[in-house]
Amino acid sequence: MTSDEDAKTQNSQTPGPEGEDPSPPAEPEPKPEQADAQAAEAPEPPAEEQPEAPQEPPQPLDVYAVLRISIAQLAGVAWQLMGLQPDPFTNKLRKDVDQARIAIDATAALVEQLQPNLRGQEARDYQTLLTDLRLNFVKQSGEEAKQE
Repeated sequence: MTSDEDAKTQNSQTPGPEGEDPSPPAEPEPKPEQADAQAAEAPEPPAEEQPEAPQEPPQPLDVYAVLRISIAQLAGVAWQLMGLQPDPFTNKLRKDVDQARIAIDATAALVEQLQPNLRGQEARDYQTLLTDLRLNFVKQSGEEAKQE
């Protein structure tokens, strides 16, 4: 090989001054255990690229489920209005026994409507909830009367 051929070979292997080599260096293939780890770490494709899972048809409205949710929400409000739990938005205790009474009465009315569909432990749990709310209401309203 002549020195001119050596120079041409070196120049063809080395990127020129105009820029980088257009082809990136080949990466070694990962070992099987590395491939599994990389697959687990790979981000999921965006939602629009994922195949859609078959969706279940919408279920008819179940009023008993709505009653259960409403009971839980009203009971939570009653605890907050008795000053026994902080308001989740302000993280402060607030006491308003008049509003607490309304929340407890509304909770009891909803439990009464749900009662025919309650069985066993669930029926006992709702009765225990109402008893706890009422006992704490008496205690909290008695403390408020003493302060006045």
